[in-house]
Amino acid sequence: MPQQYLVLDTTAFYAGVPYTNTTENLVTTPDVISEVSNERTRTLIALSKINVLQGTLANLKTVKDAARRTGDNSMTAADLSVLALCLSIREEGNEAILLSDDFAVENVASTLGIKARPLMTNGIKTASEWVFFCPACGKRYQKQRADCLVCGTRLEKRLKRN
Repeated sequence: MPQQYLVLDTTAFYAGVPYTNTTENLVTTPDVISEVSNERTRTLIALSKINVLQGTLANLKTVKDAARRTGDNSMTAADLSVLALCLSIREEGNEAILLSDDFAVENVASTLGIKARPLMTNGIKTASEWVFFCPACGKRYQKQRADCLVCGTRLEKRLKRN
């Protein structure tokens, strides 16, 4: 019988989810634990209230490719790892719901068909892509880079208008 897992991003810890939720299957990754490690978190792990799991390398590559396509290239190792874990849980025939308030994480999750539930925000409505542009000369780029090839100005990004 398939199980449902709540996959905790770093923001879920800041929102207090693992400290108040005792009835659901809570999972996270070693990278997230590294970001939020404190005595309360270590105690929850020791009591097996939170399982620490890792997604596969193949799923991590899938996530990185999706982040590159959407332009969410500044995601942390923890961000990438929770998305890879969601894919791994889904491949095992279970349901993964990602708890996160991080726009980039939710955006990439949406493009991968991963269910995401915001905690303290309204969450995203639809998946979006970033467009990179030079604020000085207006040149647009499909991929992120540091500086404009035309004038050398540092590039900025905004959501692509559909």
